[in-house]
Amino acid sequence: MPALDVSTQSGTRAPGPGEERRRRLDWRVVRWTALALYVVGCVVFLSLQGIPTDRLGLGLAIIVLLSISVLGRGWAAWWQMMRDWLPFEAVLLLYYYSRGFATPYTAEQREVGQYSVTGVSNSLGLPLHVQAPIRADLWIGQHLGMGGMPTTWLQEQLHPGASTPWYSVAISLTYCSHFLVMPTVAVVLWLVNRDRFRVWMRMVVALALAGVATYYLYPMAPPWLASFHGVFPGPPVGRYTSDGFGLIGLQMVGGALDQGRYLVNPVAAMPSLHMAYATLAAGFFWFGKRWWQKALLALYPVAMGVSLVYGGEHYVVDELAGVAYALIVIAAWRYLRSRRLAG
Repeated sequence: MPALDVSTQSGTRAPGPGEERRRRLDWRVVRWTALALYVVGCVVFLSLQGIPTDRLGLGLAIIVLLSISVLGRGWAAWWQMMRDWLPFEAVLLLYYYSRGFATPYTAEQREVGQYSVTGVSNSLGLPLHVQAPIRADLWIGQHLGMGGMPTTWLQEQLHPGASTPWYSVAISLTYCSHFLVMPTVAVVLWLVNRDRFRVWMRMVVALALAGVATYYLYPMAPPWLASFHGVFPGPPVGRYTSDGFGLIGLQMVGGALDQGRYLVNPVAAMPSLHMAYATLAAGFFWFGKRWWQKALLALYPVAMGVSLVYGGEHYVVDELAGVAYALIVIAAWRYLRSRRLAG
């Protein structure tokens, strides 16, 4: 006796192979349409508002993008994505908003932008360091044949007049890439290799925690602030990292939670996390690459280093510290990986 077709008896029919393919195709159309609308929305936002720099806004944008990538794959796939991202986003947000607590300045001083460099100490009683990085960079500049501070030498070479040079666009875009490269790498890795994504995010979090801990333990005035108070040797330091955006009609913009001054920490300079994350991005993909690929990867931290010194944001010694922090994180990852493979 033939078995009864339960789906037929109940009035429903199981979808055939052709119908399954059509359903998958339909969801692909939905995902690609949603992605196209997302890209259009990003372009409109960039043209009207500028380049976003706040972690909260970028985190929400990433969640929306990855939600689009799992459309049609069920709630389980969406919830897995959220479990992958939320813990790391929470730690990064904690780091981002804790920088304001590491500052030695009061809320009133930050509100009006008054940042003294004499007699300043943070909540731990640790003094603001001003002269130590100047002495270090003077030593570096003299041994590199610059005759003084690398910041002064670079600004004299690249910004000799009052007008903004055309290559300031590249300088500004390189500086701003700090806010976009880390999450972009994370999104790509999540889509193509979840194991690599988790490694990347652990390294990002480790670097963030090390950076904010140092901001508490070693508050340090950057070149532009030392110059503003007349303690920087040589001519005044220009702060040029955003000048290039004026040439192309863009600007950097924070989110709603960044509009106040309570998150600002003008002395979060040692180490340079701009330089640290640029080095981390290059180092993460370094191993196993050909020489020309390594040369291309190395161009990014080099370009970031030039941009930061030229823009008056960091001393060379800050950048070297950022490189050292990143290399330590990479070395720890390689060591733990080799231990795991050996075990």
